[in-house]
Amino acid sequence: MLTATLMLLTGCSSTADSGEFLEGLASVRSKLVAAGFDDAGVHAGRREYLEHPEESVDVVTIVLLHDSMDGDAARKTAATVVWNELPMRFDILAIEYQGEVREIEYGWLANELGPRPAGLDDTSAGDHMAGVGNVLIVAGGIALVVILIVAVPVVVLVRRNLRKKAQSLESDAPPEARR
Repeated sequence: MLTATLMLLTGCSSTADSGEFLEGLASVRSKLVAAGFDDAGVHAGRREYLEHPEESVDVVTIVLLHDSMDGDAARKTAATVVWNELPMRFDILAIEYQGEVREIEYGWLANELGPRPAGLDDTSAGDHMAGVGNVLIVAGGIALVVILIVAVPVVVLVRRNLRKKAQSLESDAPPEARR
């Protein structure tokens, strides 16, 4: 019920898009493992662009684990999988393999790999983070309301009970103790 409420209040499309995005990250990881890597980490986010610190860019980071694959072949395979599968527009693809990180810009990938499949560039990391942010804000608001609905009556009842106990103790006390 809470999930349904959150989806209604934050907008079903942003929640659905975020789900598709998470499925896309998992799909990229699975395809990298199927391509021969022992394991792969796939992360997406925003960071300051090192060459222009006033700008932030969408970055996809791939961490690859494999012992015997050639570095250039590993990076080419990873770049191709991300290019053809990840449902997110990005500015930089950072690939870490055997302790070395190489960053590849979107334009270079477009020249090397051709156009991306339709629909993959429709959203960015910022779009997905905004959807998650909306859900968190609404969930926080609901939690606050629930706390207020529960806490206020409890405080009122406890104070009333303490007041009654104090009055009954005062009325039960001998007359000389009441002064």
